[in-house]
Amino acid sequence: MPAANLHWLMGDRSGKSIVVESTSTSLHIYDNSVNTLTNDPVFPAQVETLANFASVSPAQPKNTLVPNADINLYSRGLGTHHLPGGTDSNSRFIKASFVLAHSPKGNDEVENNVFEFTMYSDCMNLDKGILYFTTYDNNQINAVDMNN
Repeated sequence: MPAANLHWLMGDRSGKSIVVESTSTSLHIYDNSVNTLTNDPVFPAQVETLANFASVSPAQPKNTLVPNADINLYSRGLGTHHLPGGTDSNSRFIKASFVLAHSPKGNDEVENNVFEFTMYSDCMNLDKGILYFTTYDNNQINAVDMNN
């Protein structure tokens, strides 16, 4: 395995941060206005990629596609529809930057019913007929054998 480029995010209580990257060319230090970092590509390229998602919003989108049509905005969060869904470092950087910029901030944790959250997550093993799930109040993975 080749040696990995090393990246560090350093911040303080004021909310300001810097990125320190050690690459094959030298040591680089950048102001980090988005307070986000993943391991690749180099930080300037990650920030440049954010421009591709400048129209993503936490608000519901306005129908500009067919303005005279009554389009059903079927789900909250449609303004985030174009966020990348991959697990690659660049997709994670973009999603983390968006979440950090739009998450409610206060003196304490988020209060109940103030921000959208996942009530439950589930998946099904179709070969075995087992439903796996977690809930908001219990993040332990539970299993229900649908054959019983």
